[in-house]
Amino acid sequence: MIRALTADDLGAYRSLWLHGLSADPSAFLLTAAEAVATPDSALVAKLSAGEVIGAFDGETLVGFVALRRGGPARLRHMADLGPLYVHPTARRRGLARALLDAAVEAALQMGVLQLELCVDNQNQGAQALYQACGFQQIGLRPRSVIVDGQSRDDVLMLRQLDA
Repeated sequence: MIRALTADDLGAYRSLWLHGLSADPSAFLLTAAEAVATPDSALVAKLSAGEVIGAFDGETLVGFVALRRGGPARLRHMADLGPLYVHPTARRRGLARALLDAAVEAALQMGVLQLELCVDNQNQGAQALYQACGFQQIGLRPRSVIVDGQSRDDVLMLRQLDA
């Protein structure tokens, strides 16, 4: 089942988010320490605003994707996508694609014209998934993040929803 997460999903969301940060830290912008320090109130606000869509296996949250619409009026036509994470035991079942499809549908319902994302340049699997879902590379951000003293580049991708 795919659905928007709510404040009632806080514990499951935080748990899966922290698991993802330990299992695949390059898929996330925040570090595990920063995630742990994020107050519940900030996450409840995010969940209550409908900014996170979850994938469930029965009652268990096994994946999520975040969708943040631009704030100022001049940016309301776009939304940032990510992070996208699916627990390793739930991969290869089409859940990442289903989450992306749900995010596209939610964006369309909000009147968003384009989705943008950043993905680690070394994450070829994620890049292939995004391309298969209609995203195109529009640039490369060198030294986008520094992880453990090592700079990492991000691929910038975009999908126009009105094209």
